[in-house]
This record gives sequence, C-alpha cells and structure tokens, in this order.
Amino acid sequence: MTNDLFGYAVAGVIALSLSVFFRQRGWGIALPLIFVGAIIGVLPIGPDAPPNPEVVLILILAPLVFGEALGSSYLDLRKVSRPVIALAMGLVLTTTLVVGGLVSVVVAMPVAVAMALGAILAPTDAVAVSTIAKRASIPRRLVSILEGESLVNDGTGLTALRVAVIAVVTGSVTLIGAAGLFAVAVGVGVGVGAIAGIIMSWVLRRSRDLVAANSLVVIAPFLIYLLAERIDGSGILAIVVAALWVASSQHSDPGWSGRLQGTTVWRHLTFILQTFAFFLVGLEIPAVLRRLDDEQLRLIAILIPLVLSALIASRALFVGAMVGVQRARERRSKNESKRQANLGKESVIVAWAGARGPVSGLAAFSLPLVTATGEAFPYRDVLLATTFVIIVLSLLLSLTVGPLAKRLGVTGDDDQTLVRDLDAALARAALDRLNDAADEADREGNPFPPEILERFQGDVRGRIERSQPGREVAATQELATQRLFQLARAMVQAEQEELLRLRDEEGLPDAIVRSKLRDLDVRLQALRTER
Repeated sequence: MTNDLFGYAVAGVIALSLSVFFRQRGWGIALPLIFVGAIIGVLPIGPDAPPNPEVVLILILAPLVFGEALGSSYLDLRKVSRPVIALAMGLVLTTTLVVGGLVSVVVAMPVAVAMALGAILAPTDAVAVSTIAKRASIPRRLVSILEGESLVNDGTGLTALRVAVIAVVTGSVTLIGAAGLFAVAVGVGVGVGAIAGIIMSWVLRRSRDLVAANSLVVIAPFLIYLLAERIDGSGILAIVVAALWVASSQHSDPGWSGRLQGTTVWRHLTFILQTFAFFLVGLEIPAVLRRLDDEQLRLIAILIPLVLSALIASRALFVGAMVGVQRARERRSKNESKRQANLGKESVIVAWAGARGPVSGLAAFSLPLVTATGEAFPYRDVLLATTFVIIVLSLLLSLTVGPLAKRLGVTGDDDQTLVRDLDAALARAALDRLNDAADEADREGNPFPPEILERFQGDVRGRIERSQPGREVAATQELATQRLFQLARAMVQAEQEELLRLRDEEGLPDAIVRSKLRDLDVRLQALRTER
C-alpha cells in the first residue's frame, strides 16, 4: 500500500512538473502527459493503473468538470444555446447510434456493448476542446459553442453509457425503457444541479468566512455527483448546472467578496486535475495492451479506423445538417445577416474540432468488470484500448484546427475597439462617482485634500484620453508609465525584504509577518496587472 502511494506521488510530481514546463512555453499538455504516463506504465518501477475505476471517475472527473463549468459563462452559452443543445444532445445520441450500429454489424459485437463504445466516444472533451478553441484564435461565438457542447455532452454521453451498461449487465433493456432511463437521468440531473447551485450561491453570498465558504464549493461536486447518481440522475449534468449557476451568481454581484479567492482556488485545482486526468489515460494504456491476445489486437486494428471514421463522418454530417436548417430558417424569415457569409467556413471548424480526452478515458475505465451473472464484461479491454488510441488520434488531429481556421480565413474577434470603449465608459463612471463623493464631502464641511482629489481626477482623465479613437499615447509617456510601475514594484519588494529581515533578525512574530506579507503580495499582484 505504501509503495503504491509512493509510486503515485512520484508519478504525480513528474506529471505536474512537466505540465509546468510545457505551459511556460505555451505548449499543450495533453499529448505529452499521455506519452509520459504510457512510459511510466511500461517501466517496472512505475505505479500500476488505479484498481477502482469508479472512485477515480468521481475523484477526478467530478471536480474537473465542475471547475471547467465554473470558468464558463452562462450568459455567453445562452446566446448559443440552440447549437449547444443540438450538439450536446442530438449529436451525442446520433454518434452513439451510428458508431454502435456500425460496430455491431462489421465486427459482430453485441449491440449493447457496441453502443457502450459509441456512448464512451460520443462526447467531446471540455479540457481538450477549450484548449484547442483558445489556441486556434477563432471567433468568440465558436469558442462558446465548442465549450458549451463539451460541458453538456458529458452528461448526455455518460447517461447513454449507463443505459448501455445496464443492458449488458442485466441482459435486456427495451428501447422504451432506455428512453425512460435517459429522460429521468437528464431531468433529475438538471434538478439536483439547480438546487445545489442555489444553495451554494446563497451560502457564498452570506458567508463572512471566505476560506470556509470556498472550501464548501471544493467539496460540493462530490456530494452533488453522488446524490444525483443515487436517485438515478446524471451526476455530471448536475455538476455542470450547479457550477454554471454559481459562476453566474458570482459574476452578477459587483460586491461578491469571494470571487477573486474562489477563482484562484479553482484555477489551481483544475490545472492539477487536468494533469492527472491525461496522465492516468496514458498510465492505463500499457496495462490494457498487455492483457490483449492476438485475436483482440486484430479486432482493435479493425475498430480504430472504423470508429474514428464514423466519429468524424457523423459529426460532419450533423453539423452540415444544422447549418442547412439555420440557412433555411434565415431565408424564410428574410433575416440573413452578414455573419451568414462565414457560416459555412465556421461550420467546418466546428465539425473538425471534436477532440476526445480524459472524460472518454475515465468513462471507459469505469466499465464494470463483471455482469450480473458473474461473467466478465464482454470486450471490456477491447473497448478500453480502442478508446485510448482514439483519444490520442483525435488529439493529434486537433492540432490542425488552428492551421485550418487560418487557411479558411476564420479569425478571432478584433476586440480592440470594444475594449477601448469599455475602458472609457468605466473611467467615466469612476470619475462621476469621484465627483459626487467630492461634492458630498464639501456639503458636509469635510472636503477631500485638494492634492489627493486632483491626483485621482488626473489619473481617470488620463485613462479617458488614452481610450479616445485615433489618439496615440506618446512613447515618452508610455515609457514614463512603465518606469513608474517598475519603481512601485521595487518599493513593494523592498517592503517585503525588510519585513522578512525583521522577522529573521529581530524576532518579529511570524503570524504578524504572514498577514502583512499577504497584503504586500496583493499590492504587488495589482501592480503587475496594471497596463
């Protein structure tokens, strides 16, 4: 037991260290981590794959999906809700049926087992797709569609997988029964997620202890997932709904005090979980391949190109049908917009950006070992090996999304004008509030010191002037501003050094030092983010 924990700890440190190395250079972490995990899985000194797949699914997938959803915008997703729902539900079910039907016919695999493979690989991965979308420099609307799809389709795919597994384990599930199970899972998942989101938002808004409140949010995904699953709902869908609710509440209240701290906590947790998720996929690959015999390897050689082609073709055809329906609707309403001219090109990007990742890997890993009769789950290792190889291939294909977008002329949004206007509007609001406060202080006979007031007003007016269209800030002024912030940072660093010297040389209580050091860290971070 101790040796296993030591092996996981060492492997985890290696994976995180490599992730830091790759991120600092602007590289993706998915493929390198899978590769490193596979190497460690081959080595005799490396840890084995985790023995309990369901625990891994809950411990990693539940908080990972919650963290990804917490970083998404409900308002942005609502603007593209129609294509998101179509892709997250319609495409997942279509892909499950297409892949399952094709596999059952070509390789004579039981229909329920083939459907399980289709359900595992139908959802795109939120981690992989989010990384692709942001690196490819594509329009914000497409990013919202791809991220929204990858968040919601996890619940759809895992619910479809549950139905398929029940059919395999019990030996019989009717089409009507499968539809009923799916409907209940979706409805219960949404309901549990909404209730959990309301409760967490209420607690966070009224809590005076940010550490305790944010700790509750860290633990909540596990309870939400287990509760939804206990009452036959989709745990993943419940987590997504709860996270979107909390995120929307946090960013709708200007006085939400725990927003910065909560965002920081989840940024670190999501990074760690992403690292371990990709690493575990790689770690499992050698273990699965070692268990396969020659006949199973030949079967996998047939399944991989067959399933990959079916995934690409079904997504392309479904997206093409969506675009056709959209164009027909616009023609009928005579409301064709300028954006429709690029609809065909954008649809190519959406159709091609269908990367799979840890969600599919962990879902495959969670397949039960035996059926209700005690027999081994049929083709389990074949499904795992096929899933892992397709994850790697889809991630390799995803590297072409950026070049494809560039070749098609699909570029990201030019936000410079919008940001400039926004800066001016915010500066005017600040100036109005400052003037109102100064007038009120004058009426009360307790005016602000003129030098302080003039400095504040001068800073805000400078922001307004710099945001005016066509106005260029002189190079000397830019240089002076940069030097000013460099000097301010150096002054804060001097305070930090003196604080630590007083603690080490004069015995200043460490509790007081830590509190003051945290304040200085906040000031230094603010100076580093200034433009």
